[in-house]
Amino acid sequence: MTSEVLQATSTLAVALSSLAAIFSGSCAFLSYRLSRQIQSEVKSDERIIAGVPIHPYLALRDHSLPVIQCTLFNKSKRKTHINYVLALDRHGKRIEATWSDEIDSLGNPQNPCQLIGIVDSCSFFIRRNDGEDFSYALLYISHSFSTTPLTVIFDPGFA
Repeated sequence: MTSEVLQATSTLAVALSSLAAIFSGSCAFLSYRLSRQIQSEVKSDERIIAGVPIHPYLALRDHSLPVIQCTLFNKSKRKTHINYVLALDRHGKRIEATWSDEIDSLGNPQNPCQLIGIVDSCSFFIRRNDGEDFSYALLYISHSFSTTPLTVIFDPGFA
């Protein structure tokens, strides 16, 4: 009788451990799916929105024409970083420009750098290096939330 009880107990233990393994695997799979769903919901909120680009109001009007000001809004709770800006003219030719999050009274970028952090929003300034007026610009603003840059069009004649 002892061998029968021992055999029944070991069979029961094998059955229970098999059920526990199946349950554990199911929980792991559901946990993985839930974490992927939460991650995709968090990532969907990670985006930057650009306000209307304008020439800033400076003391001398001629100094504001080579400068574009645009407000950038971060819709995420996480900080993002602007790490590259490409400006193109109407014909697709690159415009050499300097960018920063602040300018002086003459429109010169203060502390121009290649990395600007945005928590909620920031004023963003781009100044042509050649001093010519901005009459049109297609801006590609690269940021840390996506590999696809934010596209902003400055066209004062269209507004």
